[in-house]
Amino acid sequence: MPASDVRALALLSDGASRVAGRFALTDWPGIMRTLANHGPAELLSQNRAAEHDDPDGSRWPRRKIHDDATAAYVTGL
Repeated sequence: MPASDVRALALLSDGASRVAGRFALTDWPGIMRTLANHGPAELLSQNRAAEHDDPDGSRWPRRKIHDDATAAYVTGL
């Protein structure tokens, strides 16, 4: 995609992207919609809610029950 076509971008740690990856609760366009409509805090809240809903890692096996999560969303490029 040409840089001139980019209108927004997201930078996510692996912990922040778990809702589309490990947890499969949304897809990548869904992550971008969440960021656009509600901001990074909502995305991180969704991750934390999934972690809390599966505290022993039985639904979504993982090494760490709670992973660090960082999200940045930039618009107006």
